[in-house]
Parts: sequence; C-alpha cells; structure tokens
Amino acid sequence: MSRSTKSNIRPTARVLTSAHVMTPEQQARRWERYERQIGIPGLAEIGRYRYANAYEGLRLRSHPAGLEICFLARGQQTYRVNNEIYRLRGGDQYLVFPGEPHDSAGMPEEKGVLYWVFIRLKAPRQPLFFLDPAASRALRQALLTLPSRHFAAEPGTHDLLEEIFHAIDRAKSKLDRIGAATLVLRYLFSTLRASHRNQRATPSPRIQRALTHIAENTGELPSVPQLARLVRLSPSRFKARFREEVGLPPREHVLRHRLALAQTRLSRPGATVTAVAHELGFSSSQYFATVFRRFTGSSPRIFAQRETLGSQTAPGEISSSVKPTRARNSK
Repeated sequence: MSRSTKSNIRPTARVLTSAHVMTPEQQARRWERYERQIGIPGLAEIGRYRYANAYEGLRLRSHPAGLEICFLARGQQTYRVNNEIYRLRGGDQYLVFPGEPHDSAGMPEEKGVLYWVFIRLKAPRQPLFFLDPAASRALRQALLTLPSRHFAAEPGTHDLLEEIFHAIDRAKSKLDRIGAATLVLRYLFSTLRASHRNQRATPSPRIQRALTHIAENTGELPSVPQLARLVRLSPSRFKARFREEVGLPPREHVLRHRLALAQTRLSRPGATVTAVAHELGFSSSQYFATVFRRFTGSSPRIFAQRETLGSQTAPGEISSSVKPTRARNSK
C-alpha cells in the first residue's frame, strides 16, 4: 500500500484486552466459530448472540490484526470507539478498524440480536478467502479504507448472514469452504456498498407519528392495535413497518422508552419503585421490576441506589446496571 493511500489502521503501543463477563445463560444464547473451525483464509471469527436479557457491557479492547464488522439485526446497542459514541438500532452496521480501542461505553450488551465477523488483515500478502494475491490486496485495501463506520445495512443482510452460518457448519471439504467463502465475500461487498452509501434511514410520516405519540404519552402503555389505528394501518402491517423502520417491534420500543423515563425518575430523591411504576402505566411494581431487570440486568431498587453515585445516561437511553462477575474472555 502506498503512503498516499488513506487507511483506517490505527497504530497501538500495546494490545488492549479485558475479560468479558459471561454467564452460562449468556453462553447458551451465543453461536461462535473460530479460525481453526472455519477453515477459510482471513476469516478469524464469526458469531451471533440472541439475548433475551441485558448482560454486562463490552470492556475496553482493541484488535491490532484485523477488522470487525457488526450487524445489529434487532434491538439497540451503544458502542464507543476512540472516545466517540455510536448508538445502533436494528438494521445498522458498525465497523472497528485495526488497533482502535473500543467498548460499549459503560452500557450493557442489550436484549437483541447481533452478528459479528472478524477479518484478519495483518499481512498485505496474506491470501483472503481463497483469492489470488492481487485480488486479496485489492480487497484488503478496500476494507481498510471504508469511508464510514456506522450506517444502515443493505436489505437482506440478516438472511445472508444466516446462510453463511449454515454453510460454515455444513462445510466438510475444501470445496464446501470455498462456497462458504463466496457467501462471506457477498457480505463484504454489501458492507462496502453500504459504507460508501452511508445512509441512516428516517421513519416514514406514519411511523414518526406513532413514535411521537409514544413519546408524548408517558402515563400509558399504548397497545399495538391502538398505535395501528392511530396511523391507519392494520396491526400486522403496522408491526412489520415499525420493525423495518425503527429496528424494534413496537411493543419493545414502548417498553424501552418507559424504562428510560423510569431511570430518570428513579434518580430523583425520594422516588419509590411503586410510585414510578404507577406513573409510567405498568400494571404492577412486580411487572415493572421484571421488565426493568430484563433490559438493564438489575432491579429498579438497586439501580436507584447506584444512582446516588451519579449518572451520565443520555435522554432516552437505557443505562447499564449489570454487576460484573468473573468469567472467561470473549468478544
């Protein structure tokens, strides 16, 4: 690569690593394959999690040897790279270039579905995906010079990743692995196009009207049929449109919005769990506590106690209440 070529490689004096907390339940909701299992040159790791609850956030780390490409299929997630905050929603892609310090900015790994692909790019002459040397160099340069790190993925990304996972698990021969590598290349070219396009979809007027209604009516939990009637869509069509444009099912978006408000109110002196639950339209304090724990990893009472130390949660954002426990290293 010539010196005049722009590159997103960041030199680091040391490799940043920190043990990531994992529980047996969390492990059971992850699918991960590593370089020796995969058998495709350049593909160091590929994985997916499907979390029904929040877990401890990603601790500070860096990858000096390669590029990490994440795709959030469902949910919301916060990351920090080089001290800049990126807030992902369902349908977004996010990149971490070689050597960049990154973590989840003190936020949990949230309830949702996330895919990641780690491409090893440490040596310019290293072959990638069974390509010839010239093609490998061209692909490496294209990946290292991607113009944006956070953008909307192309339609069909979720299905393509699932196809890749199945192909890797079924691969028995080199020919099978070449077929799987072809699918990975499709995903990389899709990422290249999406990064250059650098678009973040905005909600349509109908879905924006539903979002505004949710934000302005804090004392109730509007149902999907109510929201569908508001925007003059059938419930099934509304749910599909909402999830496509917002990245979450409407019911989950409503719950997340209420929980962000709850965290703000629990931070107030003298606030009680029962009062906050009633103010925000939850049927009982027990149900409120169950939902709160599912999305933050802690009870509302413990969260309120920790908030006495101070909070930096952004408006509308669910903060982390996950208490770290010892476990093995992971992504």
